Amino acid sequence: MVGAGAATKQLVIYPERCTACRMCELACSFEHEGVFNPNRSRIKVEIFAEEPFYLPMACYHCDDYPCGQVCPTEAIVKDPNTRWITVVDQKCIGCKMCMQACPFGVMGFSAEVGVAQNCDLCGGDPQCVKFCSPKALEFLDVEETRHHKRGIFAAKVKEAMKGEAAVR
Repeated sequence: MVGAGAATKQLVIYPERCTACRMCELACSFEHEGVFNPNRSRIKVEIFAEEPFYLPMACYHCDDYPCGQVCPTEAIVKDPNTRWITVVDQKCIGCKMCMQACPFGVMGFSAEVGVAQNCDLCGGDPQCVKFCSPKALEFLDVEETRHHKRGIFAAKVKEAMKGEAAVR
């Protein structure tokens, strides 16, 4: 059940805080599948060992949701209230077209049941956020996420200005 005000919330990822502990994956797989198995999680931590850089990735619930646009059975729908993307298991035929269309590569597939899967934000109470000790994941109001994004952009501009000043 989606709580009051959930329509204005989204998952925010802070890669600089991620330690690649993968607790988010375990929490997700247990919540949805009843097992502690990162391979069955709907959130995945991409690990770039050379840097080191870790990036938790889950469905971004895109406004235009290309995954749903290519679905031949209309099994991928957008909730008009929350704006979250959901896979209707009973309609999914397992063609995996949505996986091809997802620009972020985060649409998954469950071989066990033969349907596409994405992060459903645990119906408004994302377990990955609860179990993320380094606070690399937060579930925030859209307005707060805008503030976060502005901060990231400002930091990039500041860094670019430093580099420009060094050239002069």
